[in-house]
Amino acid sequence: MKFSLPSLCVSGVIVGLLGLAGCKSDSSASADANQIAFNDFESLDGWASNTESLSKEQAHSGKYSIGVNPNVEFGMNYMMVLNKVFDHKPRKLRISGWGFMADSKATAQLDIQLFDPAQNKAVFGESIDYATAVKTPGKWVEISREVTLPATTTGTQQLRVFLWRAGASSPAFIDDVRVAEVPE
Repeated sequence: MKFSLPSLCVSGVIVGLLGLAGCKSDSSASADANQIAFNDFESLDGWASNTESLSKEQAHSGKYSIGVNPNVEFGMNYMMVLNKVFDHKPRKLRISGWGFMADSKATAQLDIQLFDPAQNKAVFGESIDYATAVKTPGKWVEISREVTLPATTTGTQQLRVFLWRAGASSPAFIDDVRVAEVPE
């Protein structure tokens, strides 16, 4: 398995309707040496597709967040080939952000996947369930999950992070999403 050194700005293969928006300078990014990606949705580094999920309706910070509702099944997603951000085989990642449920029917989830382009399918996935993690409708709640990647993880697989409606009948939002490697 070959990994290349990570770049200063997370960049790489972006699939979808939206191109890479440019590097974001964020003071919190330099505070965490293990950070792979961060977005408060004021810029769109590494995030692609479904621009209709970009919302000004609710935001934890700034003016924007990503939202899903009965008309928007999936939010914008972060996609990055692992060997673009790691020079080694990653073992554990932490996904975190701030979730918001409009009401108790906003049972969305924040998903993390490994997608294998050679098989054209997701080969690993876990999620943060809003009904369990956010719990309090009408309030921004910090959510987080540590994920152990499978031993079969390869550098050619894509890391994907996205908000999924998952049957929610009311709006749900995510903001200030962070993906970081958990040091061993």
